[in-house]
Amino acid sequence: MKEQGSLLLEVIVACAVLAVLSMAALPRALAIYREVALEYEMQCLLSDIRYVREVSRTTQVWPQSMKGKAEQQLPSWRQAQMRFRRTGYTMLAGSARQGSRDFLPGIELKGRFVTGDMDGPALAFGDEGILMTPCTMVLFWTEAPQSLRRIILSAGGRARVERR
Repeated sequence: MKEQGSLLLEVIVACAVLAVLSMAALPRALAIYREVALEYEMQCLLSDIRYVREVSRTTQVWPQSMKGKAEQQLPSWRQAQMRFRRTGYTMLAGSARQGSRDFLPGIELKGRFVTGDMDGPALAFGDEGILMTPCTMVLFWTEAPQSLRRIILSAGGRARVERR
């Protein structure tokens, strides 16, 4: 009986030690996850912005050699654009949907082009991949708004990131 009581006491002590260690490690693990998730979503967003810019650059202006031949067969407008909402975005080329993305849970976007649950106004690139309206977007963790990534898009289509 004494051995069972001793074993039970050892198990209780081991569980208490594990509980204390996990309570100390859990906040740090969540902070690491938050930073990694923000960085991942920011890289995906930048990659998709570059993709939309290149699609716009390559399909916006048709080569002169093609304009003279069978002009009626060429699409008159295939401008690529992105439409944003708080929790994701949709990519379009003309009226064709190229894809959409939802952010990981807990991550949101805010800025001039971002609306609530519906896709907002279009972020569009014109001739030669030039952004029609320069803007700043902020990607952040909802429960820790001080942890954010600010994406600044210039008229030339360049993107700059500020991390906080």
